[in-house]
Amino acid sequence: MLVIRLSRHGRKNLAVYRVVLSEHTKPVKYGYQEVLWSYDPVKHSLNVDIDAITAWIKKWAKPSERVAKLLLNQTKDDFFNKFIEHRERKGVTKKEEKK
Repeated sequence: MLVIRLSRHGRKNLAVYRVVLSEHTKPVKYGYQEVLWSYDPVKHSLNVDIDAITAWIKKWAKPSERVAKLLLNQTKDDFFNKFIEHRERKGVTKKEEKK
């Protein structure tokens, strides 16, 4: 199964991520087939080719949850919303505990 996921590059305390297409059994850093785009979390810059990503998704590649969240924030398209697992909070906060 093909997966679209983040691969960390850069140096210590200055990360740059590549979004890569790879087989789910391959290592993240070295086993990828194609680099789709890059993401710099320090500058919040996202270099995206949406057409290439949607083409791979239509060819049965599945984006990771973090990649789907980044794409949803960038494009505001509900197409990427189906890859995000919406969880409900089950725990009790300390404020609620004291009451």
